[in-house]
Amino acid sequence: MELVFALLMYLGDPPVLKEHLLMPSLSECLSRKRISMRSTNNAQFQCMKVNAVVKDGKIISISKAD
Repeated sequence: MELVFALLMYLGDPPVLKEHLLMPSLSECLSRKRISMRSTNNAQFQCMKVNAVVKDGKIISISKAD
């Protein structure tokens, strides 16, 4: 388990986590969040520090969001 920044994408009503992307820093995450929010109107995005299993630079699973 590692504590990392992740960009999370939620879809639906109620919102359900559908995608997660490992981010190198909070500033990079916020930058990508702004770009993503401009390109879609039916998804919600959130930057969070999460406990995750990371393998080969990708998040395999998230166990807990802080």
